[in-house]
Amino acid sequence: MKEYIATALGAGVVGFLPFLNLNPQPNTPIPSLAPSPVPRLQKPPVIQLQQSTKPTKRHRIQVQVISLNDLKIAEGVEVVAGQIISDRTEERQSLEAERKQIENSIQQLSIPTSKLAELPEPNFAIEEAAIQQIKDELQLMEAHSVTPAPETSFRFKDETLRKLLEAKQLEERAEAITAEANNRTKLAESKARLVGQLNSAIAALNKAKSNYQHQQYEHSLNLVRQQSEMQRQQYQIASLVGQKQEIEAKLRDITQIKSPVAGKVRRIKNLGQKDRQINLEVVIDVQ
Repeated sequence: MKEYIATALGAGVVGFLPFLNLNPQPNTPIPSLAPSPVPRLQKPPVIQLQQSTKPTKRHRIQVQVISLNDLKIAEGVEVVAGQIISDRTEERQSLEAERKQIENSIQQLSIPTSKLAELPEPNFAIEEAAIQQIKDELQLMEAHSVTPAPETSFRFKDETLRKLLEAKQLEERAEAITAEANNRTKLAESKARLVGQLNSAIAALNKAKSNYQHQQYEHSLNLVRQQSEMQRQQYQIASLVGQKQEIEAKLRDITQIKSPVAGKVRRIKNLGQKDRQINLEVVIDVQ
């Protein structure tokens, strides 16, 4: 503005220079100068910038996480529609590992156990045959032991013959009695030996029967143990299946939160914590 005024004044002065007489002659009249009109200065136009009054659209998302590491975004970052905002990765991996371990345990418990073999029928034929053989030998021995009773006296009319025959017969009879006594002794010894064998055979039979009864008792105990073990396995399987269902329910609750809009994350606000769960609010300036 000052330059413009100076230029205008300079032009006016130069215009009046011809009329100025730096060496005026005497008696020469000085012409009078009429004032020149000063041009009016115009102000430059003022340019006004119009700002957009359209408000920025903001979208708010509620997010629940266990750890801040589950948050996959930060303030100031650009997001696109469908981008993952939060994902409880650590918790999901821990639950999946636990579920895998439970499935392995269920598989191990589901392996069928070998069925307990039935106890065979008792067989005491050997012992009974031994007893019967000894009894037969005793009966045969008893039959051979029966002998006619010897004559006790011999009477002859002839005294000489009587003396000779009676002496000889008495001698023979004495020998027979001695032989009979020896036979009876041997028979008694054999009988005693057979009786001992019979008692041993009977004892062996009783022992075999007792052993079989003990086997029956052990077999019944093994059946009870097997049934108890099967019931215990079934209970463990049912318990593990329940734990697996609880884990699967937790896995279903763990969902990925995705951004429904595209824009810029303006703010992430902590709304508080309940138990192990952190509540956040994500504010996105929609583009």
